[in-house]
Amino acid sequence: MDQSFIQTREKLISLLRDLNDYELNTATVLGGWTVAQVVEHLAVAEVNFIGLVENAVQQKQIGHAEEKDFSIVRDRSVKMKAQQEPSTVHRNAEDCIKMLQNSRNATEAFLNENEYIERYVVFHPRFGDIPANSIFTLIAEHERRHIEQIEEVLEAIK
Repeated sequence: MDQSFIQTREKLISLLRDLNDYELNTATVLGGWTVAQVVEHLAVAEVNFIGLVENAVQQKQIGHAEEKDFSIVRDRSVKMKAQQEPSTVHRNAEDCIKMLQNSRNATEAFLNENEYIERYVVFHPRFGDIPANSIFTLIAEHERRHIEQIEEVLEAIK
């Protein structure tokens, strides 16, 4: 697991910590997701990404895959469709942080139970075959993308 995986989550939580209900639950005049919806998306996405690794381990997909450049994930001009739309439930900062902690706890529990994930190959719908341990870089890049989105939403609703 690389440092950016940990640091990106820390930055995200620090960004959320002092937000009020208005900031968390208000969309811009152009529409789109609220900050709370972005957070829900990130928590669900982490669980889904780790699910890809879990599947590779269960299916014993041992092998080699080339490292991929995931920086495209941060490019917000490249639109991507989420696998599922987040709910419209209103959340406070504590709820948002708890969702992120729960998804990270699930990731850490999986890692504690599964050594040597670097031996496995994961199929990602967008990137094809990737080394299983590179999923942490992908999660970090995905979170960076959405931190930028959160910052834009917060600026737009001021």
